[in-house]
Amino acid sequence: MKVVEATGYGVFAFLGATLPWQEKWIKILIRMFIAGLVINAVLAFLMTWHVLPWHNVNNLPYTGFGGHIFISLAIVHVFLWMLWDFKFSWNFKPWLNILIAIILFAQLILAQGRSGQVLFILLIPAAIWILYEGRWRYWLSLGVLACAMGMLFIPSVYAMFSLGVHQLIHFNIHAADTNSSWGLRIIAMVGGVWMFFAHPLFGVGTGDFLPGITAMQNAHLLPKTPLFIMNTAANSYISEAAVLGIIGIGAFLWFLWSLAKEAWQDRLMPQNWFVLMYIAIYIVGGMYNSLNWGYADSITIALMAGLPLHQRLSSPKKAC
Repeated sequence: MKVVEATGYGVFAFLGATLPWQEKWIKILIRMFIAGLVINAVLAFLMTWHVLPWHNVNNLPYTGFGGHIFISLAIVHVFLWMLWDFKFSWNFKPWLNILIAIILFAQLILAQGRSGQVLFILLIPAAIWILYEGRWRYWLSLGVLACAMGMLFIPSVYAMFSLGVHQLIHFNIHAADTNSSWGLRIIAMVGGVWMFFAHPLFGVGTGDFLPGITAMQNAHLLPKTPLFIMNTAANSYISEAAVLGIIGIGAFLWFLWSLAKEAWQDRLMPQNWFVLMYIAIYIVGGMYNSLNWGYADSITIALMAGLPLHQRLSSPKKAC
């Protein structure tokens, strides 16, 4: 089943790379992506307020039909895209981008997706400095700073942020709180590193990360995590190295570098900026989440690889 699924990713990438892409198709792709998130956000609010009879995924408020980590990363991708679109008005008019941003920012705050909140603080300022010059650069940076500071005044966000800092400062691998987010992540990362050094060339193989971690826990090399199934290293790069060894991590990094370099060369083209921001989330977010397994990212990155990055479309036009 895994072989069939992985083959499907390659088929999607091949189709994307060989299709006669047109500008309107790329607009439709991005609009459908944004529309799906907005619809999910509206449904998430209605479900949390018990207006609709359905339930949020894992009963976490304001997540809708997606996991809180995936939703938070996808929302940040929309924000990064909108910074480009706000400048060129290629896809939506500025007022519509602002309205969508307000809806999704509210969900980002309330859905407890710390992964996306951290990426918002790290990537949005960098994107502003790449796209804008002069007073726009400083005014938008101040706006992002105000949003980040405002998030800390939300009791739920501040509580989760404080908890994360406390867990990181006081973490001890030999006396770990295995119910803490940071505790679980660090245990998984340490186990992944040890696994890589034990099998450096080819790794332990796909599907064997969990048995490897379990063996270490049974040997009392790592604390046991009875409430958590640890099937990745909570880090894309450590996961890849542990499972596929030097060959796998080398191919993985080469692929990310090649795709990012190609998108960066003509980064002001809409499809290139969209892909570049996805890769930025993938690279930075992968340091504290295993984004190469799960979250449907493999199929997305295959599609991104297939977009016509070197095909110069017509000059950006105002949104219709």
